[in-house]
Parts: sequence; C-alpha cells; structure tokens
Amino acid sequence: MVPILRNEQGHKVVIFHALLKLFLLTGIFAGLLSCAAHAESGPKQLPEGWSGFFLNNITFQKSTEEALRSRPSPYRADLVTDTGGRLLDVFALQFKQGDWTFMGTYSDSRTLGGGAYSLTNPISFGVNTVETTGAQRKAVDIKSGLQELAATYRKNGTMMIIGKIDTANWYLADPIFGGDLGNGNDFGNAATRVVAPPFPSAAVVVKHNVGKGLSITGIVGDAFGDRETINAGRNLARGDLAYVLELNYQDQKQHYQLTLNHIDAFRHFDKDAVWPVPGEKAPPVDAIMSSASYRFDSHWAGFGRISYASGDAQLEDLNFLAGLRYDLGSFYALASQSATRIATDHTPYQRGAKGDYTFVSELTLNYKLLPMLTVGLTYDHYRSSGASLLAKDGGWNGARHNQIIGLRMTSFLPF
Repeated sequence: MVPILRNEQGHKVVIFHALLKLFLLTGIFAGLLSCAAHAESGPKQLPEGWSGFFLNNITFQKSTEEALRSRPSPYRADLVTDTGGRLLDVFALQFKQGDWTFMGTYSDSRTLGGGAYSLTNPISFGVNTVETTGAQRKAVDIKSGLQELAATYRKNGTMMIIGKIDTANWYLADPIFGGDLGNGNDFGNAATRVVAPPFPSAAVVVKHNVGKGLSITGIVGDAFGDRETINAGRNLARGDLAYVLELNYQDQKQHYQLTLNHIDAFRHFDKDAVWPVPGEKAPPVDAIMSSASYRFDSHWAGFGRISYASGDAQLEDLNFLAGLRYDLGSFYALASQSATRIATDHTPYQRGAKGDYTFVSELTLNYKLLPMLTVGLTYDHYRSSGASLLAKDGGWNGARHNQIIGLRMTSFLPF
C-alpha cells in the first residue's frame, strides 16, 4: 500500500481529471439518450401497477484452514475463522406507470454462528469484504436496511436509473453461465477477485440497447457506497467517484462482454470502515474485464474471463477463469478453474508474495426442489504456486492448500 502525496498542484490536477471524466461520462449519457428514438425496443416491460419479489438465501461453509476474514485496520478487530454462515432476506417493491418505475428494496443480512460475515459467500471465492466479531459484529448486523430507492425511466431501448442503487445488479452479469438467475444470488464464480467492483450507491445508470444484441451501459456515482444504509454519498460529497463503461453482445446462445472500471482515491468503505492509514485515501484503481460464454446445446455451456487491475493498493492484479455448466433435468452443475496473480510483497501478515499465483478449482452442484427453490453444494480447492496462500484464502497459518465445502439454499418469490 503506497500513501498518496498531495500538494496544491496535485489538488488542481485531481479536480481537473475528475471534471474531465465527469464531462466524458455526461457526454456518453447524453449521446445515449439522444439516439434512443432510433433504437429498437428493449426487453419486455414490467406490468403496470404494483409488483415485487422476496428472496431468501442461507449459506454455511467450512474450510480445512483458517482464513483472515477482515481488513487489517486499527479501527477493526481481525476475524480469523474456518467457518462461515449467513442469512440474507431481500424484499423489493416497485410501482410502474407509463415509462417510469419507482423501486424500493430492503435487505437484511445476519451472521450465523461464530464465523464470518460477508456480502459474498463467506470464505469462498469472491470479494473480501470487511467483517467483525463480538460486539462489533452486532454493528454489522444492524446495518441491514434500505438497499435501493430509485426511479427508472425506459423509452425505446434506453433505460436510465437515478437514486440509491445497488449497481452490482447492472453490470458484470452473465445470463448464460450465471446459474439460476431466477433465484437471485447463484452466480458461481461471477465475482472477480482482481478488483472489488465499485458499488456506488448514489449513482446514475444508463443502459442503451443499440439493437441486434448490442448494448452499452454507463455508470457514475460514489467511489464506494454503503449498499445497506441510507448513508450512501460520503465519498461522493468529497468528489470521489467511480465510473463503469460496459459493452455487451448477447443472444440466446452466446454472450460477450467488455467492462472498464475506474475508482477515484476514496476514504470510506462500507460498514463505516475507512482506509487504515490516517489522513490518507485508498489509491485509485483502473480495471478491465473481458468475458465470453457460449451455450453449445441444451446441456452444455462454457465460460471464460480475463481481468486486469492497476492500482498501488491492489493485492491481486491479474485473473484468468474458465468454466463449464451442465444442465440435466432439475440438476445443474458448474465447474471452473481460475488463476490469480499476487501484485505486491506487502500482503497481510506476509502471507503470499508478489508474482505468486492462487489457483482455485470450484465445483457446484445445484438441485431445483421447486421452480423457485434451489439447494446447492459447493466444493473449492485453493492452491498457491508459492510458499503460502494469502491470509484471506486460508494461508493464515502459512498453509499452501485449503479446501472449502459449502451448503446453501435459495428461494425466490415474485408477486
């Protein structure tokens, strides 16, 4: 981690760059809206009036090695564990009238047992979020709350959303490989290890369907918002923004995606955590992610991804992933292999070294008990090419290998 040095000239450069990026993004949004009248119609529209859904997910996981499941910080106690459990309930309600839809979403997340809490699957492959233990963990639980409060406008193939938004729902998605999307959180290895996707909460999202399967999405908002609370704009108020530009091509058999990310230097993470160097910010990050998926027939689909991120605080900077999905009746299985490069020697507690690769083999077996109720069993094997895994991957005691077994059940009820 490299501190950012600032002076008066540096401030002017930062302000100029922020204004330039905001101008470019505004131009993109304006261009998308101006060409809406010439575009083909977008996806099937929601019915008029009220609608909504309720999602419930419960996950338990156990690993053979202990992992560091919190960000080292003088403000937080470290949580080292080999177990994880989470209960998640999401309730969404929306009202549509004409071209406008107004939506509110409430999310409730709870830590189960004495293990870790995570926005993604506990311990497993995904984004390493901030967790706490003991009395501090109660503060995590009560952070559950309003996740979205936004207005959406759809017209002639263009969609614009403005408000408090969980932007993770609007990019980096893959409908072919993504598991049972009707049941919500079943994405296999959808999250990227290389860079935590910016989750701006106070944001604008514009998606334009160009036609013939092509679409472009632009997002601008808070550098790192708090998705579960109404306090979403702490970084935005300081001019620290995140930008996403994504291109997609898809039809019923294939999906190709290119995503560009930029996150300004920022101070505030979610869960009231801050960058652990007093007076400094997390350094900026630029990332590029490219993915492709293809359905060969009614049983088999394949998937691949390459990601690269550049930033002084990047723990990992390069990721490769290849995977397969197999469907048979009510069963479907996902298998993948990934390799991720460590970007620095300054790893938490000196576990792992620059240039080492972390290999993750994952197998998930899912069964649809009911059309909207799925159970899943997941197995992950972690291996380091170096002397030790990263602490967050199970290398807390210097282990080079780790195995994780997880059990989850997800239900989705639309109304």
